[in-house]
Amino acid sequence: MSDSDSSEGEMGDMFALPREFSPPPPEPTFEVFTRASKDKEPQEIKLRLVGSHPLWGHHLWNAAKVFANWMDSHPEHSQGKTVLELGAGAALPSFVAAANGATKVVITDYPDFDLINNIQYNAEHVVPKLTEDGVVVVQGYLWGSNTVPLLAHINPAATDSDSSSNTKQLFDTIILSDLLFNHSQHRSMLKTCRQTLKPGTGRVFVFFTHHRPWLADADNKFFEIAAAPVVDPPENGDESSDDERDPGGFGFKVEKVLEEKMAPMFSEDPGSEEVRATVHGYIMSLE
Repeated sequence: MSDSDSSEGEMGDMFALPREFSPPPPEPTFEVFTRASKDKEPQEIKLRLVGSHPLWGHHLWNAAKVFANWMDSHPEHSQGKTVLELGAGAALPSFVAAANGATKVVITDYPDFDLINNIQYNAEHVVPKLTEDGVVVVQGYLWGSNTVPLLAHINPAATDSDSSSNTKQLFDTIILSDLLFNHSQHRSMLKTCRQTLKPGTGRVFVFFTHHRPWLADADNKFFEIAAAPVVDPPENGDESSDDERDPGGFGFKVEKVLEEKMAPMFSEDPGSEEVRATVHGYIMSLE
């Protein structure tokens, strides 16, 4: 039943179970990821996953695993770089970036206590020294909202008035791992990426799977919006709104770099198994 289908009326919640009879939430689970590059330390990364969550943070997704191994094969995108991950979940790619020598890793997800607390737990157990030293930080963040708190981690002396990209450092690497199924949030993600990515040398990495094959075109719409030219906003408007009818784009250069088959996440799901098993990888940049 949808949230809008309320049947309480005058009866209130008289048929609701007392709180003490509500089933306890599922316990957290753990998954160990073994890095494909045998010369990397730590070789195994043990991650705690929330027991259950409506934002799907209770899974370690194929895209995160594939991208983690891709990053190990391309350490130039993390070593000595500042890194931002959006919608991190268990945050595997962020920890690989940190282990590969990133100078700052800002791990974000929806500002929900269970999600953020779980990422903090993983940070303190996977990269304890880097977390203690402040190289790895965890923060709740809503896509498309004010980016000053994110940029403050790499601009410790900056203030809200330092809004010009000429006066602040921007991120070298931004990670979006299995987020494109959030179709209504494409513009919000892209808005944050455009406002925080270093032009020229910065890169956004977008790795994902079409979990619902019949919506693959809607997933890929993300790249159409990303690559479309920026339209000058009205005098009182933002660079680009969250309205899907907004004709403006974000001016990214988009390049596909990977396609890799895995076992599908959910074998019983409908739709082509081959499509649901394939991880796609893209790199985006700004001139």
